[in-house]
Amino acid sequence: MPRDGAITFGDLVGKLNAVRVTCDRCGRTGSYQLHNLIEERGQDTKVLDWLDQLTEHCPIKKAHNWNDQCAARCLDLPKAP
Repeated sequence: MPRDGAITFGDLVGKLNAVRVTCDRCGRTGSYQLHNLIEERGQDTKVLDWLDQLTEHCPIKKAHNWNDQCAARCLDLPKAP
């Protein structure tokens, strides 16, 4: 799978133990153990592709309103060197 400069789960090994997700708009919050994500999806999975799949049933996302978009984010990615 081409990376296109994207962060993969493998890139986070040794930097994060868990991937935290939150959305200020819908109240989504969760923490996913990195070793489980790698085991289930593989170390080459792009984090943003996984996040897109995780939020595919979000009512805000499904509304396709450009003025009110889903704000789900992985909190710790900017902190991971």
